[in-house]
Amino acid sequence: MTHAGDVGTEFAPEFTDDPELAARLDDLLHRTCTLARALTGAEQAALGVDLDGDGLAARKFFNLSERYARWRDYRVAPRGLGLHGLQLQPGQAVRLTQEEVESHPAWSGFGDQAADHPPMRGWLAVAVYGGGGRAYGLLQLSDKSDGGDFTEEDEENIRELAAFAGATLDALRGVRR
Repeated sequence: MTHAGDVGTEFAPEFTDDPELAARLDDLLHRTCTLARALTGAEQAALGVDLDGDGLAARKFFNLSERYARWRDYRVAPRGLGLHGLQLQPGQAVRLTQEEVESHPAWSGFGDQAADHPPMRGWLAVAVYGGGGRAYGLLQLSDKSDGGDFTEEDEENIRELAAFAGATLDALRGVRR
């Protein structure tokens, strides 16, 4: 299924060789990014998940607004993790204004890719966890379309969406066993 505005990577065969399960998981991750943007008014959403915990089935999705259409094919590997590498606990969120993003110790800009990488204007991130504290990844948003900062309501909505995604990943993970 094709989703406008979404970019995904291929599934590693270590997660599933079942085309139906792969399609359901693919759809879940695409819809999660789409819904995250819709709930917050963000111009960009990214969902990175590590399905097996060993990096072999890692997958990252982006959903970008028309404003960011020129970056839909951007495929340069990151040089370090910066804010994207923060380790968050279940239910924990980080909500930063643009000034806080740029002054955060983990912020390093985008190095020599700064002119080519989509800009980050403000940031909201929530960890995606399944049952028993199983870490799946990070749901991240940036750049509210109204030019404002992310709100407590945005944070709560994304926490709930991340919890739902984690529970759904648990269910799909159980199907493959």
